[in-house]
Amino acid sequence: MPKIRQQIRRIIAQECGMTQQTVNPSTPFVDNKDITYWDMVGALYTLQHVFKVKLPESDYVKYKTVGNLTNCIVAQVKSKQK
Repeated sequence: MPKIRQQIRRIIAQECGMTQQTVNPSTPFVDNKDITYWDMVGALYTLQHVFKVKLPESDYVKYKTVGNLTNCIVAQVKSKQK
């Protein structure tokens, strides 16, 4: 799943106007001066579309870091492959 993780990182960087080098698993979504709420909404919408996963808006506060979000997406993708 390293390829998926890398693709997630690229999408988040692109949607949030950041460089891919500055986005890593510990990059926070909450209280991040570089990521606005609307950046996050755009990124999550794109990720849902690309990976065909569900990321309910009510769960947005759970994705405190890029790593948390990535793990959620990877788990959903893996469960679909079974």
